[in-house]
Order: sequence, then structure tokens, then C-alpha cells
Amino acid sequence: MPLNRAALLLAALTAAVLSGVSSALQLSPIGTARIDGHAAGTFSTLNDPSGFAGGLAWGPDGTAYTLDGARVLYRWNVQTGRPVARTVLVPPSSLPNARANFGPRLRLDGYRADGGVLKGPFIRVQGYAKGQPYQTAYTLRADGRAVLGDMCARAVGRSGGCAGGYSVTVLPGPQGRATLRLEGREGPMTEITLPAGRVLDVEPSPDGARVAALRSVSKRQYDPSAPLFLDVATRDGKVVSRQVPGSFGVEPSGEPQVRWVDAGRILTATPRATSSTYSPSGQQVSLWGLSGQSPRWTVGRGELRDAVPSPDGTLFLTVRGGSVPELRRVSDGTFVRSLGAAVTASVPRPGGGALLALDTGNGQGELRTVRPSGQGRRLGGPGLEGVTEVAVSPDGRFIATARPGSVAVLDRVGRTLHTLALPPESYRVDLAFSGPRTVFARFEDAGSGSGWQSRTWDAVTGQVLSQEANTRPVGTLRLRAEDRRLPSSAFQSRLRATGPDGQTLWQEAWRRDDRPYFVPSPDGRAVVRGVSRPIKEQLEQVALYLYRLDPRTGQASPGLTLRTGDPKEAYRGLSLLDYAPNRRLVLLGEGSGDGCGGAFYGLHLADLEARQEVKLPAALTSGLTRYFGCGQPVPQPTAAFTPEGNVLVRDGNTLNWWR
Repeated sequence: MPLNRAALLLAALTAAVLSGVSSALQLSPIGTARIDGHAAGTFSTLNDPSGFAGGLAWGPDGTAYTLDGARVLYRWNVQTGRPVARTVLVPPSSLPNARANFGPRLRLDGYRADGGVLKGPFIRVQGYAKGQPYQTAYTLRADGRAVLGDMCARAVGRSGGCAGGYSVTVLPGPQGRATLRLEGREGPMTEITLPAGRVLDVEPSPDGARVAALRSVSKRQYDPSAPLFLDVATRDGKVVSRQVPGSFGVEPSGEPQVRWVDAGRILTATPRATSSTYSPSGQQVSLWGLSGQSPRWTVGRGELRDAVPSPDGTLFLTVRGGSVPELRRVSDGTFVRSLGAAVTASVPRPGGGALLALDTGNGQGELRTVRPSGQGRRLGGPGLEGVTEVAVSPDGRFIATARPGSVAVLDRVGRTLHTLALPPESYRVDLAFSGPRTVFARFEDAGSGSGWQSRTWDAVTGQVLSQEANTRPVGTLRLRAEDRRLPSSAFQSRLRATGPDGQTLWQEAWRRDDRPYFVPSPDGRAVVRGVSRPIKEQLEQVALYLYRLDPRTGQASPGLTLRTGDPKEAYRGLSLLDYAPNRRLVLLGEGSGDGCGGAFYGLHLADLEARQEVKLPAALTSGLTRYFGCGQPVPQPTAAFTPEGNVLVRDGNTLNWWR
């Protein structure tokens, strides 16, 4: 057989084998674990322009209900902090746009018990019908049926509240003074006029003898110095007013709340601001009596939201940092326990399982291991709150955690060895290990204005090894992603490698690209690089060209070009997530977004040897589609290869392993 013919047959056979391997590659689920609790950030915050989603409520049997913006409803045993039930709510199909991507927003607003006929969580609905806003409500029965109807109906354009069979409506009065109309089941009872100002929230006492209101007094249309007052009025029109300390310029979007604990005590949850220029990040919760004295206590540490007292008046519910519901004591505001925890970061562990960073409430955090079977254990001690990123060394000897302004290096059981400072305005930190003892951090520095920065440390000594921007260690080499902008406003990028002495070993030619990023394989023997390529029919979207290169020589292998599921949708693109230990497979995520909302459309898997995309099961594509933003605080899934070559997918507090 001629040599060239044999070579052609061998090449064809090799291509066929690789194609067959890629097409036969299928992922199958091998385990699932879930941490009880709501996903991080799913209760919104005070600065969300669309207002809050979710909510807190008490059941008549002493259990508690919590609903987040991702429509996950928990029922909790408050004595143990353990969940009794978990349900993902679906708005009634009769509501306008109930199945829309950014459909109606749900707010838990109490528990309804109408003479034994209707019992269940009471949920308010805000949505749009033909471009116009609408509001309605429904009760969720134990059988899952949603019964439409507002237990505290209010006239359009009027505000008010209700409690214990009494309702109050706020009516405009003379000279900027509001009139409160208190009504019971038998009809109107009395009207009370408050001092001048705008009423932001109001609620009658359980016995209907008094009304409590939060009132803002502004000197102009927008007054950041406007004080906030708590008014307690009796039926005969007598009003006791006290200024709420630390709350200024409160707007309705801050949703200040006033709640009666019993006939003699009141809880308020109001935006906390230390000055007229400070944008509040959370609320302060205060307990008041009926006299003209200041609050009995105020809880203001951390990002709190809401204050919902229990039926027996001993406890109240609040939310920490938009993630973790907390139980606190009414008598002194003391923390009792959290209801679940929120996963803030995760990473696969050598030997199987995953390492999680958790927000456990009350401003605390912890590290926890978990296996596909669901079993796990806690690591380490104090000082683990606020962790946003976590990484594990290849041999499992070291753990790195990122918090605002610092990176910590811990040993395998979670004891802190070193704390390494980052610039004070750094954010969006990526962590990784380059080898068994080299910690790499990539972050954006809002203070410097110079975009992505890099730091490299020795995990054993804590010594800083490098501070070059966009530079990552790969074995004994350093790879630097460089970019530039041409006079035509087009962007270009390239990779450059330097040795231990800083000498340039090789560098790529400049390529048209505005995303100079790359991911090395876990062993550092290969690097996958993604380069954006324009699409003629869609100028606001780019394809992604993937190729593999040898970091020692810069030699690149032929690559493949990937496109999104909808090449015609603006702002939709692909991003590198992880590179497999076999130096062959690459994980990518597909998403889109603009200034308001965004979407995650699922995962992609690319085979760099076969130079083709691997078909994934629907659970990893359409099953992971999430729409977030615009008042929809839904977690975005993440994915990574495990050291064994499997895939770990985290969707909020749920982890799924795929082989």
C-alpha cells in the first residue's frame, strides 16, 4: 500500500474514532445534594428598583413560612430550624403573563384563615397586562390549589393595612395631612387625622383600639434629609409621635414596615441611613411601646429586611442579606436561630464531593463538605463569614477563600494560615490554585479603574509572588492576557508567556477580540483559549472560537467555532467555565443580559480533539434556563469539572453530579 494512501486511511480512521467517541459521550446523573434554605440573594435588597420579592409569614400552628424571589416556598419548624415542606410556586394560569419569562412577582403577605374555609399562605401578585401594571392576590391551600381573592382589599390608588379583623385606609386630608379610616367587619368605625406628612405604612392594633403609622416629613419633592416618624393614634384622635432614629429620606420603595406584636408593643423595620448621602443597604428593626419614649431596642447590624412577629408575641422573623431568614426574640432582639443556610460558593474536592461556603445567618458563615449521597461535615471555626469564592489545592492540602478586601489560606480542616489583603475596592474575585501551593486571584479593582488585576501567593509562607495585571501562573511559566484598542475602536488581544526570569518565551499575534481570558488545565500542561468572532447577520453578538495551546511553546492546535442557541438574539453569548483534567473537554455557559435583566440558557460541552460540540441532556441545557434581574432575584447556575473528570452543577442550594 502506498505510504500516502496509508496515511490518509489512518487519518480518516482516527477522525472517525474521535467523532464516534464524542458522539457516544453521554452524561448521566450520579448524585444530588441540597442544603436546606434559600439560594443566596433571592430575597432582593433595599436597592432593587423593582421592589421586594418573597416574604415572611407565620402559620397558626407556630410554623413559619418563607418565600423567596425565585418562588421557592419553605415551611419551617421554628423550634428546630428544620424545614417541614418545600414547594416551588407557579402563579395561577388565569393571571396575565403567568408563563412569561419575567412573569408576575409574588410576595408572601401572611396566612389566611377564613372561618375554616380557606387556610394557607396568602400571596400578593404584581404583574403587567398589556403593558399596564395590575395587582391581585391568592391563597395557597394545602392541596396546592390557588384561590384568588384579597383578604385585605384596598381601593385603587389608596394604601392601608389590616390586622385582627380590622382594616385601615389612608385618605388625603387638608394641608398635606392624611386621614386614617379605621373599619371593622361591621363597617366604618372612626377617622383619625395625622400631622402633616406622607404615610408610608400603617396597621391597626389587634383589638382595633389604635393605629400605628410610619410618616415621612419632606420639605420638597425629593428630600434625602426627611425625618421618619412613628405615629400611634387612638380612636378619639390622640396621636403620639416619635422620630425614628437613623432613617432619613425614606421612600415607599424602601418598604418601611410597622407591625403590632400585641396591643402594647410595635415592631418597625425601616431603611437605615447614617447621613442624607448614604444609600441604605438594609433595614433596622426596632421595638416600641405605646408611650412617647425612644425604642426599647434596635437591631441594625448587617442587611436586615422585614420584621414579622409571631402570633404569641415572643419571636419575630427577619431576613439577613437577602438570603437567610432569622428568628429573633421580641423582648431584646437577640438572635435565636436561622432557618436554613445559603450557599455562597462551591468547588469540587479531590476524592469526591464538594466544598461549600455558607451564609448561616446572624452575620456568620462556615465551610462544609458534602458528597453526592448528601452526607457532609463542617470545617473550621470563626472568621468564615462573607465568603464569595472558594478554591482547593490539587492535593486537598490547602483551601483558599475570598471575602471583600481579602483572601485567606486555610489548611485542609479549615484553620486559617494566612490572610492576604486585596485592594479595598476589589470585587468579582476569581480564585484558583496553580500547582499544589500557589494561590491565584483575579479580580476587578473599582478604585484603580484599570480593570482586571491579578495576585499570586505562596500558600505555605503567604509570600506575594506576583502582582502583574491579567497574569496567571501555569507551572513555572506565567501567561499574560494583553489587550489594546485600535484607533478604529476595535479591540485586539493576545497571550504572552514569560519564564521564571521574566523573559518573554513566546507571544501570539494580535487577534480581534475583546475578552482576553484563558483557562489552564488542572495539570498546567495545556491551555484553552476563547476568541470572539463577529457574526455577519448579528452585529451585537459574537461566536466563540476555541483552541488549545501548549503553554511551553505557544503552539496552538486547530480549534472549533461555537455559536449560541439563537444567533440572532442581541447580547447573547458563550463564556468559558472550566477545562477538564483530560485536557480535552471544555465546559461553557450560555447567557445574555442588559442593564436590567438577564438569562442563563444552560451549558455547552466542547471536545477539542474531535473539534465538535457534545450533545448534552436537556437537564443541563433547557433544564437550567433561568431568567433573573428586573425584580426577579433568581440564582444563576454554575458548573465545574471534578478532579475525577465528572461534572458538578450547582443551582442555588442544589448540587448535582454527572458522570
